[in-house]
Amino acid sequence: MLTEPEARGIAEEELARIYEEVRGYSDYGGGFVIVDAQEYPIGWAYHYQSAQHLRTGDISAMLAGNAPILIDRQDGTILLTGTAHPLEHYIHQ
Repeated sequence: MLTEPEARGIAEEELARIYEEVRGYSDYGGGFVIVDAQEYPIGWAYHYQSAQHLRTGDISAMLAGNAPILIDRQDGTILLTGTAHPLEHYIHQ
């Protein structure tokens, strides 16, 4: 069973991976940063934003449509979420 700091570390690694994938399309200046974490029986959901938007308030650097990263507390699996439904919908799936 994972602790929250361990789950956060997995989420941060996933954010670094996502950032590397998209930075060729748009430079978000400094990567993505976790801005909120919510605990659920299944694990933790991490919400994130671009570091540049948080630093400058520049709306053009703001992420939109970014689904939270959900980490399973049992084994650290990254579980799929989306933005079409509330987060609880994906948790119950």
